[in-house]
Amino acid sequence: MLRSVLATIAGVVIAFILVFLGDMLSQSLAVSAGPAPTDMNDRAAMEAYVGGLPTAVFIVMLTTWTVAAFAAAAFAARFGRRGAWPGWAAAGLFLCATAANLFLIPHPAWMAIAGVVLVVAAGWFGARAGSTGFLRAA
Repeated sequence: MLRSVLATIAGVVIAFILVFLGDMLSQSLAVSAGPAPTDMNDRAAMEAYVGGLPTAVFIVMLTTWTVAAFAAAAFAARFGRRGAWPGWAAAGLFLCATAANLFLIPHPAWMAIAGVVLVVAAGWFGARAGSTGFLRAA
């Protein structure tokens, strides 16, 4: 049981590291939109900033979230040794973090929908891949 919990936590940490790296990349693409607002609580300023971001920024973020959800679930399922459950738990925790991000920072509606769908799908596939031996060493 402890191994499953630790694998789940490690999977979520891996996901957050991947998202951090993806955010660095997306911020380099967002230079054309100007500087981000200094007050993250100013909803109107955040909406204006996000509205001026190029579509490539959102595509990079969606790709990062998808890869991160898959990696978290696959790692947790592979090393949790309780089938796919640790992977689904890691993906569920990452989905909660994604939902919080979507709630706290304004995003286009299409991105919010795609983000939830892609994170759920990638988490499911990652958990299956990690638990079925697809990712096992030969």
